[in-house]
Parts: sequence; C-alpha cells; structure tokens
Amino acid sequence: MTSLTTCIVLFIFLTTSFAQQCREVTRQVTTTLCDDDDVNSGRKGAKGDIGAPGKAGSPGRKGEKGDPGTGEKGDRGESCNLGSLGSEVQSSLEDLRNSLVPESCENSSIYGRQRLRNGEEAFCEGGWRVIQRRFDGSVDFQFNWDSYKLGFGFLHGEFWLGLDKIHNQTRVGNCKLGIDLWNFGGEHRFAQYNNFVVDDESDLYRLHVSGFSGTAGDSLGYHDNMPFTTKDRDNANGGKCAENGSRKSGGWWFDNCFRAPLNAAWGRSGGSWHNIIWNAWTGSTEALKATTMKIRCS
Repeated sequence: MTSLTTCIVLFIFLTTSFAQQCREVTRQVTTTLCDDDDVNSGRKGAKGDIGAPGKAGSPGRKGEKGDPGTGEKGDRGESCNLGSLGSEVQSSLEDLRNSLVPESCENSSIYGRQRLRNGEEAFCEGGWRVIQRRFDGSVDFQFNWDSYKLGFGFLHGEFWLGLDKIHNQTRVGNCKLGIDLWNFGGEHRFAQYNNFVVDDESDLYRLHVSGFSGTAGDSLGYHDNMPFTTKDRDNANGGKCAENGSRKSGGWWFDNCFRAPLNAAWGRSGGSWHNIIWNAWTGSTEALKATTMKIRCS
C-alpha cells in the first residue's frame, strides 16, 4: 500500500469517527432539552400572582316588599299639666321675651337698629325713636309727596321714617320731639318740644308743636299749625318753598319758607337758603352738617 492510499484510508476513518461523535453530542443535548421540567415535561407549573379584580357585575333584582307588621297602635298618653308651675314658667318666658324684644323704642335702652315686638325695625336712641337722620348727604331728600308719606332711606344710614308712621306714633298724644344739630365745626346744640303731633293725610299731615327748651333756639315753633309741603304738593305760605330753582329744601312744614328746613339739600356752601339751617342758631349763612329728629311718647 502506497503512502497516498494510506492517507486516504486514514482520512475516511477520521471523518467517520468525527461524524459519530457529533451525532452523539447532538443526541445528548436534545435529550437534555426535552427532559426540562418547565418546557415539555407535562407537569403543572407554579401558581402565578393574583390578577386585578374585575368590574362589578350588574345589580341583582330588587327583592319583594315584606309583609306589614301586625302590631296594634299604642294608646295616646295623657297631656302634661304643670299647673301653677307651668303658668309661672310661661309668665317668666314671656317676661324674658318682652325684655329682649321691646314693644317700642321707649322700652329699649339700645342705641341703633332694634326689632320691635310687632316685627317692625326701628332706630332707637336710649328710649327715643328716631324719625329723621342726616349726616353725610348719602340720601337725596328731594322726594315727592308719596315718598315722604311712606318714608325712604336706610336705618343704618340717612332716612326719613314716613309721615304715616309719624302720625300713627303721635296721635296717641303725650309725645315729645327732640332735635339734635351739629355744624361743620363739630359743635352740637339741641331743641326739645314737650308737645308734638302730626295729623293724618286728610289734614295734610299738619304740624302741632309747642313747649320749647334747649340750646339751639326755637326755629320750629314758627311752623306750628302748618301743613306739609313737597315739590309736587305745595301747601306752604309763600309758595314753592320745597323747590324753587336752585333752592331745594325737600319736604317740610313751611310757613314763608325758611326757618328750619332740616330736609334741605345737604352741603356746606354757606349763604344758600336751600342748605340745612336752623335760623335761631345759624341764621341763613351757615349750613348744618348733621341732624337727628326723634320722638318719645308716654
């Protein structure tokens, strides 16, 4: 055998032996993979984590109403009767109510807004009821007859109570009128009248005033027995006292116009008859800044 032949035989032998070894290795790898517990062994794997809960299902059908009870209605109890003790308690409660909610400003020591027993709100001032209040010109007092009849403004600010209410308050008699006046310098004076009555509308809310005392001088007494006048209802001596061109003196009991026009235009122009004046104190040249009219009936 030649050397070439020997080499060929040796090559074939080695190739065959290598192929057999490759097939053995492939068989072993395949067997290992096929015997894996988690792939194709057929055995159940470990339990997974719990998933998120699903949506709620549709509500079930409403159940049928049950049978009504068969119990009988109990007997009505007897009413409680406290006798004389109950009357005393009720009387005490009534006294407490009356002390908290006065019948009128005469029964109240409050300074300011007060609800009365009849449900009405009033501005009280230490036993007096305020019927007019001015201090800053925030309310225009140049109104007509109906407005002065019914009243206007705001209890927490400037206001006119109303001629109807003033009449109803004073018709019982024994009523006093108090007037407080302040000038723009801050000086205060007052006038008080021991007799004050305002008639009803059929007599044009005629004024009756007398019995003066005070530090401001008597300017209102000049208008005693005069009917009320507004810009649309002229009942004054002298004519057009409530409004005449630049003179805007509001509603008042005018007699030849100007002595105490407390409802005139607010301001301090000075020398103008249409501003608020009290002739017995300021004359016609000095305007007043603030006024309060209040009544007290016994």
